[in-house]
Formats: sequence, C-alpha cells, structure tokens
Amino acid sequence: MEQWQADLLAQIAMKVDECREGKLSLTKLVEDSRGMFDAANVSDNTVRGEFEAVWAPVSGELDLRTESWSRPEWVSEDRLEAVLADLREWAVRVNRPS
Repeated sequence: MEQWQADLLAQIAMKVDECREGKLSLTKLVEDSRGMFDAANVSDNTVRGEFEAVWAPVSGELDLRTESWSRPEWVSEDRLEAVLADLREWAVRVNRPS
C-alpha cells in the first residue's frame, strides 16, 4: 500500500472520532468511510477483507437505527460503541508500517 492510500484510510479514525463527538452522523460516517476506502483503491485482499469485516457491522448498526423493519429493542449503544472502536482501531493499525 502506498503512503497516500494509508493516509486516506487513517482519516477514517478521525471520522469515527467526529461521530463519537456528535459532529458527524452515523449515516455520514458509513458513507464517508466507504467512500474513502473505495477512493484508496486498495488492491491487497487482506486489507480489503479486514475493512469489510469492521465496516459491515457499523453499516448494520446504522440499518438498525434507520430501517423501518428494525425494532427499538435491537438497538444497542454498547454494540455501536464496540463496532466504532473496531473500525477506528483498524484505521489506525492499517496506517502503521509493517
């Protein structure tokens, strides 16, 4: 992965922080993190798989909060915090040189 790609992916951690602080909606976090990952055009299948593994649960939490089929008892702030932490940790880790 080139440095510009790693730098772009590291910005996902900042977006998670903004979401936790209430400065960015969960909807916008899901959209922006997917957009940044796609823009980074990562070819490493391991990195791609890791991203999907941490992004999909965040997207799922958004669905539980916004879709008409969801039920209020399915929403968990603790689970949301856990999946946000996973996404943030991945974004920080992927930017560190191996």
